[in-house]
Amino acid sequence: MAVSHGSLPFKEQIDFFRGKTDLPTRAWTDVYTAEHDWAFVVAGATKRDLLADMRGAVEKSIAAGGTLEQFRTDFDRIVQQHGWQYNGGRGWRTQVIWETNLRQSYNAGREAQMADPELRKRRPYGLYRHGDSAHPRPQHLAWDGTVLPLDDPWWSSHSPQNGWGCKCKKYMVSERDVERQGLSVGPAPEVEYEDRTIGVTSPNGARTVRVPKGIDPGFEYAPGQSRLSSAVPPLRAHDPLPEPGTRSSSAQGAGLPNRRPPGPLPKPRSASADRLLPSGQTDEQYMARFLEEFGATEAAPAVFRDKTGDAVVIGRELFTNAKTGALKVSKRGHARELLLLADALKEPDEIWVRLEWQYAQSKAVVRRRYISRFQVEGESVPALAVFEVGSDGWAGITTFAPDAGNPEYLEQLRLGVRIYRRGTLDD
Repeated sequence: MAVSHGSLPFKEQIDFFRGKTDLPTRAWTDVYTAEHDWAFVVAGATKRDLLADMRGAVEKSIAAGGTLEQFRTDFDRIVQQHGWQYNGGRGWRTQVIWETNLRQSYNAGREAQMADPELRKRRPYGLYRHGDSAHPRPQHLAWDGTVLPLDDPWWSSHSPQNGWGCKCKKYMVSERDVERQGLSVGPAPEVEYEDRTIGVTSPNGARTVRVPKGIDPGFEYAPGQSRLSSAVPPLRAHDPLPEPGTRSSSAQGAGLPNRRPPGPLPKPRSASADRLLPSGQTDEQYMARFLEEFGATEAAPAVFRDKTGDAVVIGRELFTNAKTGALKVSKRGHARELLLLADALKEPDEIWVRLEWQYAQSKAVVRRRYISRFQVEGESVPALAVFEVGSDGWAGITTFAPDAGNPEYLEQLRLGVRIYRRGTLDD
């Protein structure tokens, strides 16, 4: 039986949770509000295998009715297996992960039920009920008994859960229910907003958000509503890496989430001229030299672990056509600069992750982008190298164009969640 914080098994809750995609993050502020409708995150979990195991433990609780103590047993096993060093005490951390995922998946499942047109005809109103929190929030107590049409804008920011540990609920009610319980419809409580600073200790820096008073930052949305309004998340499909001097559509939101990068990239590093390969070599020669950087050969791929500890398989498949198996090294247009792409993967300035929607498969995939800049000996302008990899393949760009150093252009590349940064701005 599903753990739904209610009385019945809850298919919509399970479906909602299973519809998420694992997204590595460094802090809870990296994914915000409705982005949680599409992404499963555990703050500080940047390795895919670790995140997948955590997701499995949470899903077991949701789908099979596990308890917090059972989840803690799984949590301890996963932490030990992956050697994860997490922040916060075990008791607090496990409760936050377990309870927030269960409550918000429950709330999203209830929103899916409430979206049924026939049910809304019979029960067109939403009723706010305060939960049994140990330390009630005054505003949540004041909202208890509020009845509004389900399409009232107030619900878009005040549908529970409305904060860490909040146990408030939203119920569907009919005209008869309202009369029987001695309630009245509307008006909506006045909404006052306040600016809150979040992410003060986050590796990606602090920012200010505007939230209704009484709601914790990150909870000012209706769980699951973004799924109901569109079958496709607000992601861009297969956004190409932008060419220098152009403005890509990805600047408007390729991937989820889309944050403005905090500060510029680190300064370019020196690189020897021999990092540029000779012209006129065969695809096999170019490929072999790239694979050699990682201890791989055409016949024997190697597993490379990046700066976050995540694995990237390096082998011939990186350079072959998926349908024909033929090599396509030169067709990518950066055969001479392949070693700079290898350097970007091995020693990146920054690593970013984001979700992209694949329309053909109707699913989201996580892509990692490794960005580096090098001042190559003998070249007048720095080289930009970007290696991007996902479950559907990889892409890359290398360029010596002056426009590649333009902050506006670089911002188009720095999208999603930054999970790694090299050194300091003075490096």
